[in-house]
Amino acid sequence: MNETPRIPSPIPYLMQVPDLRAHNTTYDWRMLFMLVLMGLGSGRTNVLAIAQWVEDQRDWLLAQGFGRRANGKALPAQATLYRFVWALEQQVSALEEALKAWALEVLKVLDPAHPGQMVVNLAGKYLKGSARRGVGDQALLLVSAYLGQLGLSLWQGKALGDEAVAGRQLIMQLGPELSELGIPWVVTADAAHTEAQTAAAILEKGGTTSSRSRRTRLP
Repeated sequence: MNETPRIPSPIPYLMQVPDLRAHNTTYDWRMLFMLVLMGLGSGRTNVLAIAQWVEDQRDWLLAQGFGRRANGKALPAQATLYRFVWALEQQVSALEEALKAWALEVLKVLDPAHPGQMVVNLAGKYLKGSARRGVGDQALLLVSAYLGQLGLSLWQGKALGDEAVAGRQLIMQLGPELSELGIPWVVTADAAHTEAQTAAAILEKGGTTSSRSRRTRLP
C-alpha cells in the first residue's frame, strides 16, 4: 500500500519573513502565523472572521499552548491580528517568496494531476476604476501565473493597458524554480498573449511555441 504523501508545513517557510515588530511583543510571531492559518483552514477568509474563530476556540487553543508569552492565559484579540496582518503588508514580497518556496516543495511530494507535466495558466484582469480617460491614464492590468495542481497563483505581474505586455513580463520571471523540480511544464494562455513578441520572450527562456496547440512548453 502506498503511503499518503506528507505535505510539508508552511510554518518554516513563513518564519523566513522577518518580524519587524518591537522586541517586547506580547504574542509570538510563529504562533500568530499558526492561528491565522488555522482560521483560514476553517473557512474564515478575513481578519474579523479569524478573530471570531479564535474566540470561539479559546479553551481548545489555550489547552494547546496558544497564549501570550507572559502567562499563556490570553489569546490575541482582533486588534492584534489586524496589526499582524498590517506588519505582513509591509513585507509582501518576502511573504510571497516564502509561500512560493513552500508551494514548490509541496509539488515535490504530490502526484501531478497530469503525470510528467505541470500546467501553468496565464490569466489577466483589469483593475476596475484604474482607467482615467479624462487625463489619459490607462487601466491597470494584473496578470497571474496560476498553477492548477495547487489551486493558487505562484507569480503575479502588472502593466498598463496591455495584457500581452504584462504577460511577457511575467513569462520572464518563470522558469528556474519549476525547472529545478525536474518536471516538464506547460504554459497556457488566451488569445491576448498570441503575439510575436510573446513568442520571442518564450524562446528566450528556452521554450518552444505551437500555434496549433496554443501551448508553450518550457523546460
